Amino acid sequence: MPLDGDIKSMIEAVIESDLQAPKVPKSRVPKLKKVWKCTSAYDFLYGQRAGYYTGLAEGIMLERHKRQLTQEEQDEVFATIEPYTKGLRRYFSYYKKPAKREKKKK
Repeated sequence: MPLDGDIKSMIEAVIESDLQAPKVPKSRVPKLKKVWKCTSAYDFLYGQRAGYYTGLAEGIMLERHKRQLTQEEQDEVFATIEPYTKGLRRYFSYYKKPAKREKKKK
């Protein structure tokens, strides 16, 4: 069964809104790492958002149809998210640690 069109629209609207939202201050990253026991805030936040969008679709499906997403519907959710991955990576790159530069030997 194909995913409801309005669910796709909602996911896209939420993603677009997220990409415009202010970023969590970097000063909160140490607490985030401690609470969630993660080493990379970038990877954690990126993965959390992707999971959030899937959970959003799952919740709507449970409310409307009293069932979970089928594999086909899950694939459609991922296909809906996929065009935004570059923008989401760019958004969350704010939390990446800068690459260490090697010191030049004299």
